[in-house]
Amino acid sequence: MIDGKRVIAWTPYGRTRTYSILINYLERDVRRGLIDEVWAYMNTDPVGQEGDVAYAHQLAEQHDWFHLKHRPEDVNLGPLPKQRYTGLAYREMVDPNAVYLRFDDDVVYVHESAVENLVRARIEMPAPVAVFPIIINNALCSHFLQVCQKIPMDWGTVAPYCMDPVGWANGPFAVKLHEMLLDHIEAGTVEDLYLYQDFPLQPGTQFSVSCFASLGSMYADLPQPGILVPDEEESWHTVHQPLATGAPNILRGNAIVSHWSFFPQHPFLNETDLLDRYRALAEKAVA
Repeated sequence: MIDGKRVIAWTPYGRTRTYSILINYLERDVRRGLIDEVWAYMNTDPVGQEGDVAYAHQLAEQHDWFHLKHRPEDVNLGPLPKQRYTGLAYREMVDPNAVYLRFDDDVVYVHESAVENLVRARIEMPAPVAVFPIIINNALCSHFLQVCQKIPMDWGTVAPYCMDPVGWANGPFAVKLHEMLLDHIEAGTVEDLYLYQDFPLQPGTQFSVSCFASLGSMYADLPQPGILVPDEEESWHTVHQPLATGAPNILRGNAIVSHWSFFPQHPFLNETDLLDRYRALAEKAVA
């Protein structure tokens, strides 16, 4: 709990390979009293992901703070990719006294101050739909990091567009980002990447939602509590609802996490030892 608010960290779950890294940071922050519950929203296929499902059930058996959540059985969105089902998860997030922290299941680093700083920003600024941390490997974050001279321009200029060809699709650029962050982590200088100011995001600016903080009261106050219209979560949180309210989303300058990969980057990142380095650091964090 932080400042009287319950903190629930949740993930559209599906990949053991990377979630087994993230869970170390979530457990660390549960132990520190910053996170009250961790939810895995089971966004898995019934065939082909048996190992991923088994791992989630294993975590639920091991930890009383870890809970499995499932798609509502009465909703059928038709033959859509499973990523389109994540918007249904918000039907579970209607506790007006809770702050919900969303993490992609391939977030592979959470700075020790990230949860506390992000949640406090969320509580202090109730108007935005979403408050985002600095997400390493997120195109808009990379743009602002370049504006603040934290990322060299000669790596490739990143425009403020969520699917920028450099910031979203360029594999070698992603490799450099992760190498940069890992070097800072290992040197104990992650705070050098802080922006030391918050950046408002113009309403209607699409933003990759790998990690953000939102308020349960916002979902509870919807015409049908927890039901997003439209039900695609990224569009609702970064385009539709900010335009409807007129309030910009916020990029918080003093909270840092790392997002592993967008699919065009996979072939480049998978040829490195970067994920092994992240895993070793995560295991130390929870030890």
